[in-house]
Amino acid sequence: MSKVTKKIRINVLAYNEADFIERCLNSIDQSLFALSNMDAEVNIICNGCRDDTYPVTQRYCQNKDGWQSFDIPLGDKANAWNYAIELGNDTPLMTIFIDGDCTITPGSLISIMQSYDAHPDCYIIAGIPKTQGRTTDHIITNTLKGEALSGAFYAVTPLFVEKLQKLDFRLPVGLIGDDSLLAWAASHDFRLSNGFSYGFMRGCEGAEFYYHRLTPTSLKNIYLYIRRLHRYSLRHLQQSAIREHLNHYDSFESLPDSIDSIYSNIKFDHLRLKSPNSVFDMINYFKIKNSASIAT
Repeated sequence: MSKVTKKIRINVLAYNEADFIERCLNSIDQSLFALSNMDAEVNIICNGCRDDTYPVTQRYCQNKDGWQSFDIPLGDKANAWNYAIELGNDTPLMTIFIDGDCTITPGSLISIMQSYDAHPDCYIIAGIPKTQGRTTDHIITNTLKGEALSGAFYAVTPLFVEKLQKLDFRLPVGLIGDDSLLAWAASHDFRLSNGFSYGFMRGCEGAEFYYHRLTPTSLKNIYLYIRRLHRYSLRHLQQSAIREHLNHYDSFESLPDSIDSIYSNIKFDHLRLKSPNSVFDMINYFKIKNSASIAT
């Protein structure tokens, strides 16, 4: 067990997860059992929930030392992530992020700590998806090579938390794809000009998680799937805007508080016109440009 960290902080980011959140929290509780000699702080960040996620988590946290639930009004994962980081501004700890619709395996947390003991100078330790999907094998391979990060379950090390505090780095509110930006920043040590380096991110074979996979078995799921494709497209355009910004400013901490502030960087050339995503790219592109013209 780690000689550096005697306490870990776990942040669960939840948005309308009343149907899944208890399973998530139960899996964390079971995984914490293997860390019986280590203190744990568990923060559940309910952000913009319109269902019963917050009252469910409040009840769950009753009589559980170190567990607490927070209810913030804005439904935005990047903002919830920033909120969670600021909760830990007092002491940099091993900090684990888990999505509220995921479950982790019993050995996941101890595997993360063992990986940290072996590689204390890394920034991010990435969990491995167990739910089988179309690209799961590819994601697992790249994660274990230190080239990919799944935002559903990962840990940031005390060294990374210290770096966040030193640079005052926060995710832009409205960002889609927190995992992509964090992996980008970590692998480049917060400067685009540094280029990609191996070792800052490490996949952890024993840190496994399951996620809720959408299947087109109901009108609700079909709607959620289309919404997801729309968000994937917007993420692509946001990442294009971020790269344009970094090409000029270089430092990741120079990114603005809100992603909207760099939408002017998005160009027609960023659209993937020969891709199945072209329709969603065009819808998002013209929506962004129309919003900008109205604002001016």
